[in-house]
Amino acid sequence: MVKRSTVFGLPIVVVLLGSIAELAATHRCNAADSAEASKLRLVKIAAISVATLDGMVAENYARALRLGRIALESKPDILLFPEAFAAGYCGTDLAPYAESLDSEYQRRFMELSKTGGCMVIVGFLEKTPQGVRNTAAIYDRGERLGTHSKKSLWVDKQRPYRDEPSLMKPGDKIEIFSTRFGRAAVLICYENMLPTNWDEVAPKADFVLSPYNCEGDPCQDNINNARRLKLPSAWADRTGTVYAGPGRHNPNLGSAGVVNSTGAVVARSTAGVEAIVIGELNIERRSK
Repeated sequence: MVKRSTVFGLPIVVVLLGSIAELAATHRCNAADSAEASKLRLVKIAAISVATLDGMVAENYARALRLGRIALESKPDILLFPEAFAAGYCGTDLAPYAESLDSEYQRRFMELSKTGGCMVIVGFLEKTPQGVRNTAAIYDRGERLGTHSKKSLWVDKQRPYRDEPSLMKPGDKIEIFSTRFGRAAVLICYENMLPTNWDEVAPKADFVLSPYNCEGDPCQDNINNARRLKLPSAWADRTGTVYAGPGRHNPNLGSAGVVNSTGAVVARSTAGVEAIVIGELNIERRSK
């Protein structure tokens, strides 16, 4: 089913897609608070591809929160937003666009997780004593589970406004988060493009969540690695436009989607189209 609506006068497409046939043989776990209660768990993920314009922080956040509230109508277990979508890469100094973990914007996403009784993953530029970090915050039912700061940074000397090592500080490591849906790894954009990062998390994680801020459609990294490692994942990229130097912007052709442990795509959006993609995954608790 496709639902059409508008946000701030701009058209959006909300894509509601069901689970694949293999899920019919499994049941939804009744123990709502423990991933340990069952070997298999059916998890509904809403991956949101948000249309944004670099640097318009307040407007981009308002748009994303509106999409998040629409997504709650489908009662998802997890809401996944893109990487640093509100600020984007809007110059050679990102400090003016960074925010603290306790900012008003982050509080609103925490509240969104409480309202929906779900887990929310949101990417943003974090202001830290060491400098700007590219961070994903993880909230569940009104509580912060943790954060992951991007460790693998994209090098782009030809475009200083996209050269991450000169724009931000790297994170320390790639963590595995214990959630009520299983053990989750958060791999941010370029981290997904390195097979070594997937190899590192595969023995420890039950599923992967991938926020992107990529100018192309990055979905193949998730699809290939899910198939290679039998590790399900979901991704969400920005759409709209991206900064391309003074006075110039390029189209951003990202997508959002969900892929199972065989590499089969459960649900995905068309590249470059703002969408809420709903897909269900069997999350299997892998051996420790």
